[in-house]
Amino acid sequence: MKTQIHAIGLDGGGRVVNFEAGLNIVTGPIASGKTTLVKYIRFLLGGSLGQLPKEARASVATVSGSVDLNGTSFSIVRPAVTTASARVEIASAKRTWRLPASSSPDGDTYVNWLLQQLGLPRLDVPSAPTRPESDPTPVSINDYFLYCYLAQDELGFSVFGHRDAFKNIKRRYVFDITYGFYDLQVAQLQDRLRDVHSQLRELQARQRLFENFFDDTPLENRARIEHELREVAGELKQIETDSKDLASVPRGVPGTSELQSEILQLERQSAELRAAIDAERISLHNLNELTSQLESQSSKLTRSIVSHKHLMDVQFVVCPRCGRDLPPERVTEDVCELCLQEPLLAFSRDTLIDEQGAVEQQLTETQELARQRGERATVLGRELEGLDADLTQKRMELEFQTRSYVSEQATRIASTAARRARLAARAAQLQEYLDVLSKMDDAQKVAAQLAVEKGRLEQELAIATAKSNEGRTRVEHLKKRFNDILEELRPPRFGEEELSNINPNTNLPEYHGRSFVELSSPGLATLVNLAHALAHHLTAIELDLRLPDILVIDGLSEHLGQEGLDPERRAAAYKVLMGLSSSRPELQVILIDNEIPDTARRFVRLELSEEDRLIRNEASE
Repeated sequence: MKTQIHAIGLDGGGRVVNFEAGLNIVTGPIASGKTTLVKYIRFLLGGSLGQLPKEARASVATVSGSVDLNGTSFSIVRPAVTTASARVEIASAKRTWRLPASSSPDGDTYVNWLLQQLGLPRLDVPSAPTRPESDPTPVSINDYFLYCYLAQDELGFSVFGHRDAFKNIKRRYVFDITYGFYDLQVAQLQDRLRDVHSQLRELQARQRLFENFFDDTPLENRARIEHELREVAGELKQIETDSKDLASVPRGVPGTSELQSEILQLERQSAELRAAIDAERISLHNLNELTSQLESQSSKLTRSIVSHKHLMDVQFVVCPRCGRDLPPERVTEDVCELCLQEPLLAFSRDTLIDEQGAVEQQLTETQELARQRGERATVLGRELEGLDADLTQKRMELEFQTRSYVSEQATRIASTAARRARLAARAAQLQEYLDVLSKMDDAQKVAAQLAVEKGRLEQELAIATAKSNEGRTRVEHLKKRFNDILEELRPPRFGEEELSNINPNTNLPEYHGRSFVELSSPGLATLVNLAHALAHHLTAIELDLRLPDILVIDGLSEHLGQEGLDPERRAAAYKVLMGLSSSRPELQVILIDNEIPDTARRFVRLELSEEDRLIRNEASE
């Protein structure tokens, strides 16, 4: 979890500050820009800018820095703006990134990149720790860095911002994550428990809505609905049977069955006669066309005989023998359309006379056949007229016999149809009622299953979040380090308990039996805060816990006076910090203070003054 800042530059502010491993001191009088530098450090490590002096807002365009994260060096340039989507440029020896600061649809942001580089888990935790089903909130890089900042305005009054309700929740989650009381398994169980609780709450609300809506309605009694549905179904079945009987009205009248059979037979005969007449008329039409063609051919043969010329100009459309159409594509121009042979150029009058005789004979036969077809069509027409007259008489008789019966049944048919429609609508409505009740039953079954699962998840969660022996061992180590550092700081001795403690319920420090909020002295609270923060970081280094090993302390001497033993305690605090710089240089401490002892001068990395403030006017230099 190594986190170390080598340098930070305020581009536009004319300032670059270099840091080393171990202790680094920034000193100077009030209003020289020390706290502003702390804000820029936090901003470089993923935090927000907050309120800045006017000259800082006007001058500093970007914040750049050289940072080590888990053994890898990165160059980082972040625009000094509050826009969440502003791009942060990052470069290592092997790769570069350009990421939005803290907002991106896919979650690929600078703050999440910091989590990844430091190996910190990305977890969503319940916003209300006592209610696992509450809305989830992510544990961000800034939540982990809560343990890395002792702010000037909180050092004597608050432990990592615990007086802020939201920060306090995140502070406790980071404690549990760091010391192994909260992990990915717990987060997954809480996610599943939230889903189950949400579904269960929705089903229960829907069930209450159904119960209130159906109160004092027919839906209160399922048995009553089912009984009525059976009765309606029985009536509907009987109505449908009656409707089928009414639909066969003609067969219900005595004597109509034979009459209907006779009408059917006459209609069949009539159809057959009409088809035969149509066939005769078509044949007669074709024969008349053939007759016209034969007459035309005979005339042409006569002209040819008289003029001693061939009939080469005759174009046959139908066959002179059978009357069928002759397709034009049948022959070419140099082939006869009848014999399919090449015509002789020699004129033969005898041949034409013979051909004319054959045509005349065929014409006579065709005219005779046409006469026969005409007579046959006339006979069939008379027969059809008689059949149609008989059919009309039979139909009138059937209509007369059934008219009175149908008139009597019309009212019954209409009444039956209306009643059937009402019964069908009622049956559908009752079935919908049963479907609604069935869905309520299904919802109750699902709710019961979810309740069982909720109980099981709560039991698993209780087991998973139980204080493990390993976690308690880590906390005992933290307590020991806390007491050891307090002893070195030489705070005033009072209280009911021999040793100081870490409250197991709040994870806040207690000074010899007294809670932090009971410490009325800001100076004592400062010493307790310092010992508590250093104890966390030393424990994290010694036990390899997930906590960034960097600590920024703003205004250490703010609440330590100049009277009595306060100067000695202030000197003791510097002695502890300088000793840690030698024994634990991997813990980078950036200390901001107005005045420092001479013994700590070698750790000063930046000394500001009223003439040389943090933000320089580059244009005037």
